[in-house]
Amino acid sequence: MAKHFNRFPYTFAFGILGAFWVLFSKSPYPPPIDIACKVLGVIAVGVGVGGRLYSTLFIGGMKNEGIDGKTFIDYGPYANTRNPLYFFSFIAFMGLLALQAQIILLVVGALGFYWIYQRTIKREESFLVDKFGDSYRQYLKSVPRFFPRWHFETPEQILVRPKFLHKEIKRSLVWFFFVFFLLLWQTLQAFGVLPILFFAP
Repeated sequence: MAKHFNRFPYTFAFGILGAFWVLFSKSPYPPPIDIACKVLGVIAVGVGVGGRLYSTLFIGGMKNEGIDGKTFIDYGPYANTRNPLYFFSFIAFMGLLALQAQIILLVVGALGFYWIYQRTIKREESFLVDKFGDSYRQYLKSVPRFFPRWHFETPEQILVRPKFLHKEIKRSLVWFFFVFFLLLWQTLQAFGVLPILFFAP
């Protein structure tokens, strides 16, 4: 099995630095560009959250154990990409950063996300290969790791575990809370209520 990698300390550190950047910086771009970025950002967060909810219908509680402990989920969004939850998290995360309308923030955020989750995914893949053997190795060869292919297949019925779907719905509310908070913070900055320490393109 691949060496254990705990993404949470790195996620926390990146989160603290990113929060300081976002809360005390401002984009130098004119209002039309700034507004367009915010609209696209909100749309991306909605797509990301919707994709995570849809993926959770298929995988909730069965990522490591499979349906019956012997077979893993390889249909629905998991026929398009091996990691749809991470892919849609990436879209939502990029949407949040887009609210700031700063190219450099998007680039740094994308690189940080890639660095952390590439290691997380490799560790998970090693565990699943050990558990499911050759069938999972074939799955690794036929389905992309992250960015989806244009392919879809699903049975007429699937097993859904409401407990995990409800948990994901609660996470969805957190994403939208951050959207509301960032837009409110930026509005207060625009009116001079909150400070702007630096501008970043």
